[in-house]
Amino acid sequence: MTDYLPHVATVPFPMPRPEDLPDDAPAIAAAAPTALAALADRTSRPANRTGLAQLLAATRAAREDLGPVPSTLVGDDPKESRPNRDNDLAFGIERHHGDPLALFVAAVLNAQLGILEIAEERGTGLDESAWYDLVAGFDVLVRWPAAPTRLPAPLPVPACPPSGAPEALDGLRRWVRGHHVFMVLAQGGALAVNSLRAAAEAGDEETAATAAGVAARIMWGCRASLRFAGDASPDQYQAEIRPTLMPPVAPPQMSGLRWRDHEALVTALTGSSDAWSWLAERRPEPLEEFRTALDATYDAHKGVCGHFVGRQSPSLLATSRSHRPAVGVIEQFRRLRAGTLPAAPLPDHK
Repeated sequence: MTDYLPHVATVPFPMPRPEDLPDDAPAIAAAAPTALAALADRTSRPANRTGLAQLLAATRAAREDLGPVPSTLVGDDPKESRPNRDNDLAFGIERHHGDPLALFVAAVLNAQLGILEIAEERGTGLDESAWYDLVAGFDVLVRWPAAPTRLPAPLPVPACPPSGAPEALDGLRRWVRGHHVFMVLAQGGALAVNSLRAAAEAGDEETAATAAGVAARIMWGCRASLRFAGDASPDQYQAEIRPTLMPPVAPPQMSGLRWRDHEALVTALTGSSDAWSWLAERRPEPLEEFRTALDATYDAHKGVCGHFVGRQSPSLLATSRSHRPAVGVIEQFRRLRAGTLPAAPLPDHK
């Protein structure tokens, strides 16, 4: 394990392989851990939403109630790419065999604990909207699998104070834990989009609309997680974060774009165009919301890169013969992803 990780996060950080997760609402309902409804209720109680300390305590209790998830470490995995292995090692992520949905819920709660601990102790530089979206992303990932045909009602989100004076490893701590959150959200996003596609194929409008609403909330959470990961100064980035992304600590051209969880979300989106079109003919709002959230997420990613290294700095994916700016690479991917979705219907769509 990379030496710096135990100083900034709880590692190893176990996760299932994204391809092991269920791919439609009936399978999610059948696989949901028996304790999930009670866990969702605990973190949803009004008394546990009155402040960060209360929500943190409730999340810790929920994780304890879930208990250890029996699992075994994935060994040689022919489905794993070398770039994914590099990313997992850099962030202390382990892939486990076991009950994949239980492993996923445990990862959600572990990621939420990592964020709430920082927020309660050190505050955050996120604005109110981004902080709300981050916590709401966790909420939907815990509550939706317990009843995957219903969109959970939004919950109050305790306010978070602004960041205090920076301390050593503050930037790296937020960077690592923010990436744990993003990978969990990426898995949840693929879960929701695959559920949308299956429901559309079955002609189940209500379940499809629910999955689309979940996907949008998760995408807003992805936007917030990227901003949380980038909640550091350019000096902190250069001193604490960038050295972990380059040789000799990391291999050349390591990029989160090649993480298997991100790739699973991209694959789900690529195959979902017909499902989004089918749903938009009946209910245009979910597609409009999701496209807005997707654009905002890519804007957040570009914003983080621009904040740290400027808009013209080369991407880590650039070769010796290419000096494409990181912001330009992200914009290219945004156009590709947005191009896989149908255009949002006009406002007067009937």
